[in-house]
Amino acid sequence: MGKKFGFLVGLAAGAAAAHVAYHRLSDEDKAELKADLQEKMDVAKDRAVDYAFYASDAWDDFKETFSDQTQTVSDRVKDAASRFAADPQLKPKTDSDEDSDDSLRDELADVSTSADDDSDDIVLNSEDTFGGADVADEPTTPVDDQQNDDNAKDSTDDTNQE
Repeated sequence: MGKKFGFLVGLAAGAAAAHVAYHRLSDEDKAELKADLQEKMDVAKDRAVDYAFYASDAWDDFKETFSDQTQTVSDRVKDAASRFAADPQLKPKTDSDEDSDDSLRDELADVSTSADDDSDDIVLNSEDTFGGADVADEPTTPVDDQQNDDNAKDSTDDTNQE
């Protein structure tokens, strides 16, 4: 309640100060002030009318677009309904269709059990995969030579220390 009361007191004090200031103005200043306020009001009215026209145009565009979209969706639904009625695969199933489904299920079950019985796992061994090549027969790489050189130095160091 304090904030509202303070706002109202400030508003009343500002209005009183504006009233006193207005009455202290000369007649020429009063006329100039009125003309300036009238000009600003006319500009504000023009802008309001412009924005009203913009809003009206936007609303008309929205209605037209919405109407076009609803017509497109309606056409698509009608087209889908006609295709549904014409396509026998999309029609509801009958008892004869269920019998054929059951026979297909039985056939698939027979195939899956026979495949489980005869299946072999794929096993790979190195001889079949690499053609019996022995990895140890390959020439050594420079990295291996460095390791051998380090080992040789260590062994010579051990003999020198003794």
